[in-house]
Order: sequence, then structure tokens, then C-alpha cells
Amino acid sequence: MKTDLVEIFQTIRAGVQPYATLGYTVHENSESGYDLYSEKNIELNGEKVTERFFAGVYINGNQVEVKINTTDFSTENQNLSDLGNDTAVLKITQLDDAKLKEVETLIEIIHTNFKEKGWI
Repeated sequence: MKTDLVEIFQTIRAGVQPYATLGYTVHENSESGYDLYSEKNIELNGEKVTERFFAGVYINGNQVEVKINTTDFSTENQNLSDLGNDTAVLKITQLDDAKLKEVETLIEIIHTNFKEKGWI
């Protein structure tokens, strides 16, 4: 069980970093934040979209936050807090293997959705 926020952040970031080779662009890569965006130009409902948030991990106060794009997903009955603008956050203060697997699965689901929508 990991309780050190830096260790939790680094462990989760290590699981998110490989997505940078799958068509996402790193927007933040610091000691306390890491996030990825899709920069594929698409047209959605008549509007041109040049970037779309994918996922990020951040140290925020006394917790690590994993933020994800929840377009087309309901955050109800999940351990997610809806932030609006199709973004939700999973707040983590302790990380064990089961929680890490949950985060990795969540990121993979969001990635699959991006691929199916043609956003990457």
C-alpha cells in the first residue's frame, strides 16, 4: 500500500505515459502534474475542435487526482467526481494493486472511446 503522494503520482504517471506514443500530446510534465491531449483536428456538431483533454494525473494538496475525459460516460455509480465540461476526477490518497488496476482500466476505457470516435 502506497501512501506517499509523490510515489502514488509517479506510479500512476508511469501507467499513463505510454499513451503519449498512441497519438496524444503531453501538455504538462512536471513534478506534480502530467496530462495528455489529443490534438487531432476534427469537426464536431459544425465546430472545429483542435484539442481535446484525454487524461491527467496531479498532486493536489493531500491527494493525487486522476482526471479523465468523460464524454459519453456517466460518472454515476463510479468513484468519480464530476467536474463539468466532460471531465471527472478520481481522488487517491492510498494506492494498492487493486486501485492501480482500476485506474489503468479506466484510462484504457477512455482511450478505446477516443479511438472509436476517431479523436486520435
